[in-house]
Amino acid sequence: MNIIQKLSKQKIYVFVPLWIFGFFVLLSFDFFVEGFVFEWLDWNNTRKNDWFFALWWGFNFLWFSFGLVNIYFKLKSK
Repeated sequence: MNIIQKLSKQKIYVFVPLWIFGFFVLLSFDFFVEGFVFEWLDWNNTRKNDWFFALWWGFNFLWFSFGLVNIYFKLKSK
């Protein structure tokens, strides 16, 4: 939680690139899991990996909402 507090206290010109970089981190994690972990477990093209995608999209939604709310309040306070 300390990381989230530090991130939300950043100036907007620092926060936005870090927020966008977070999407690239999430995307690269997804590619790693799909390309290596699911291949190793033979879970590609099966229903066994549905839980991962539900969590991944949920986390993406939370990251998007966190950034959007912070950007809104940073711009509103100016």
